[in-house]
Amino acid sequence: MTGSSYFKRTGIIINYTHVDLDKNQVTATICHEEDIKLTVTINTDTGDVQKVGSMDEILQISPSEDEDFYIEVIREWAEIFISKKIIDPQAYFSGNYSD
Repeated sequence: MTGSSYFKRTGIIINYTHVDLDKNQVTATICHEEDIKLTVTINTDTGDVQKVGSMDEILQISPSEDEDFYIEVIREWAEIFISKKIIDPQAYFSGNYSD
């Protein structure tokens, strides 16, 4: 049995916009293309999650994932950033980060 798969970019991007090592908080935005749909701030000490915006459009584009999936991805990266004291996630992802 043979087959093929085609992968198409959805345009959904998670950007980690702020890391606060003093408060152990990470803020990320979930965007479609360049349009911010949801801003999420996670406190890794307390587990508190603050959300501003809506995931409705994101969930229509990618119905196989739910809001909890995206929050968990952000939470996992937040824990990495805080534990490794990474204050510039974009530099970290691009390979240009130095301790």
